Amino acid sequence: MIRVEGLTHAFDGVPALRDVALQVPTGGTLGLIGPGGAGKSLVLKALCGLLRPDAGRIWLDDDEVTALGERALMRVRAKIGMVFQNYALFDYLTVGENIGFPLTRLGDASAADIAAKVALRLAQVHLPGIEARFPGELSGGMKKRVCVARATVHDPPFLLCDDPTAGLDPVTTNRIFGLLKALQAEHGATLLIVSHEVAALAPLCDRFVMLRAGQVVFDGPPDQAHTAEDPEVRAFVGQAPVFAEAGA
Repeated sequence: MIRVEGLTHAFDGVPALRDVALQVPTGGTLGLIGPGGAGKSLVLKALCGLLRPDAGRIWLDDDEVTALGERALMRVRAKIGMVFQNYALFDYLTVGENIGFPLTRLGDASAADIAAKVALRLAQVHLPGIEARFPGELSGGMKKRVCVARATVHDPPFLLCDDPTAGLDPVTTNRIFGLLKALQAEHGATLLIVSHEVAALAPLCDRFVMLRAGQVVFDGPPDQAHTAEDPEVRAFVGQAPVFAEAGA
C-alpha cells in the first residue's frame, strides 16, 4: 500500500506541494494526472525518498519513508521499480547490463540467473535477443520498453512511472501501458503512473488523482472525472472525447 498524508513542500518560499494526500491499495493502480508543473514528479521523488518534504508523511506498506535515514531508505528503494521519463539508461552499458543492473545491485543472484531473467523480460516486452545492443542503437519506443524491463526485472512490490509514454505515438503508448499492466498483474505490484495521456491511462486505473498548482483537485474513479465539480478537471480530461467510455 502507498499512503501519503499532508505532503507539503516549497522552493525558495514558493509552494510546490500543498497538503497532498493520496492512497493506493496493495495491488491497485493510481493515475496521477494534471498540467505541467503541478507537482506530479515531486510526489514520485518524495515516495522514493529523493525529496525530503517540508511537512507530511509517506508510507510504503509499513515503512514510513519520511522518517527513515539514508541507510534504511536504500532498503526501501530496493522494493521500488522506477520508469523514468527521460529513460535514465546507462549509455556505456549494453541493454542486458542495463536491465540486469537492479539484480546486480541486490547481489543475491548469479550471473546465469540474471541473464535468464533479463532474457525473459526482453521477451515479455517484445524485444527478444537485443541484450548486446547499446541504448544509442534503439528507438524511443524501444528504450521505453527496456526501461519497463529494467524497472520490473526484480519483481518490486511498488512500481512508479514518471510519464512513461512521453513523446511516443498512440500505438506505442498503448503498448507501453499494456506492458505495465501485464507485468504489474504478474506479481500484484502496487502501481502509480504519472501521465498526460488520460484516455489511454484510464482503463488501467482504479482511481485518478489530479494535481493543480501542487494541490489535489480531484480524487476518484476515472469515469467520474469528466463530471467533476471543478471545471478545470473536466477541461483537462475532456481532451479525450472517448474518456468516459474508456473508464466505464
